[in-house]
Amino acid sequence: MHTSTVYLIHFDRPISDNHTCQHYTGSTSNLPQRLADHRAGTGSRLCQVAKERGIGFELVATWPGDRTVEKKIKRRKNGRKLCPICNGSLDLDFTLEDVDELAF
Repeated sequence: MHTSTVYLIHFDRPISDNHTCQHYTGSTSNLPQRLADHRAGTGSRLCQVAKERGIGFELVATWPGDRTVEKKIKRRKNGRKLCPICNGSLDLDFTLEDVDELAF
């Protein structure tokens, strides 16, 4: 059985003054390899830009799920609310039900 994980990355600072993005949401079936790709600058374009600008990042949350769940999370644009660093919560165990409760 092939399982997937949806993950949330928090950047140490915004990508730029004009592009204040500070989170990246993705999905993968091999989280350690995908994080290594991001750190090497060969993962997502956003993580590549962060690496080029010397911006560090860390994995802050994971959920079981595939691209469908990833897209659901991205559509809500709630990276900051889901991020334990930004919302001041040390609880890294958000469930998918928690994501649903963050509806606008």
